[in-house]
Amino acid sequence: MNNSLFLAALLMIGCSKNLEGDSAPDWGAQPDLPIVDGRANFTISGSEYYVNVMGNAIPSMPNFPSLSTKSNTARGYVADLTGKPLKGAHIGVSSSMGGGYYSSGSGVTDENGYYEFLIPLGAAYFFGTAITVTYNDTPTVMALYPVGGIASFPSGNGVVKNFVLLSYGPANPDEVAQQPSNESNYYGGALSFDFNTYSPSDYYKDPEYLPDNGVIEIELIPVGSGMYGETRAFKIIRQIGNFERFSIHNIPIGKYTIKAKLSDGRPLKMTAIGTMANVYPNLGLHRNDIDGTQTVTFTPNFQYTAVMIPSFKSNWDALEIGLKL
Repeated sequence: MNNSLFLAALLMIGCSKNLEGDSAPDWGAQPDLPIVDGRANFTISGSEYYVNVMGNAIPSMPNFPSLSTKSNTARGYVADLTGKPLKGAHIGVSSSMGGGYYSSGSGVTDENGYYEFLIPLGAAYFFGTAITVTYNDTPTVMALYPVGGIASFPSGNGVVKNFVLLSYGPANPDEVAQQPSNESNYYGGALSFDFNTYSPSDYYKDPEYLPDNGVIEIELIPVGSGMYGETRAFKIIRQIGNFERFSIHNIPIGKYTIKAKLSDGRPLKMTAIGTMANVYPNLGLHRNDIDGTQTVTFTPNFQYTAVMIPSFKSNWDALEIGLKL
């Protein structure tokens, strides 16, 4: 898949003045992109209900132009992982004061990836840190990672905060620790699998149900490369056990051929189910009528705009896939 499909930001949706940003900022030399290739295999037991295929590693951040803080002002840059400035990213701040009063400020990055706006007084935190990109021919709102990981601060001193568009990686480490199975805690995509089972001792066995002593094998094989050239394939082996559901989290954003079968070789039928089934014409689970293979792309939260995305969270909603014999 052409990497440029992911990184084509849409037209600016607001106005952010470049008050003191360099008109031609020096981004300097950038670190090499991480190599994400080969094949990774995972085996999870029947009592485990998720697997994070990229772990907790965060890629090396790009080198940003230097900025100093300004009182009562939020400013910074937004870029992709290669250090390419991203125009049209929305960055917002909400501030709270005593008595439960809230106020907010926001800006949109210019052609240099730069934003700047005044911060309302109070205890401040970032929100609406996202950008709309084209993913598999679909305008898609993707969340941005706050470099350094801190998303809240006192307003008076001002803040310099840069953001990066990631294809995978954990978000807030505290929330990952508390909710490791929540797909919005990872910048990679997510798939969830549901199925019904029967016991070999059951008198009646529905021919579409899976044996509760069986083993499911899921394969994800990249179609082309991902956002930053990722070509890693994944195989997940899951003992069926007592839980009729499991999820795969933090998959590098891209397009994949997906295969499902039992370990004895019997293929499994896959159908998109749940709230995200068939919501996006070009995203989700699709069958190629020519050769019968199925491909899968990831699905964002439906009808979310960039201003609605919580800071330090992703905007991916797990695509639910039903499995049957």
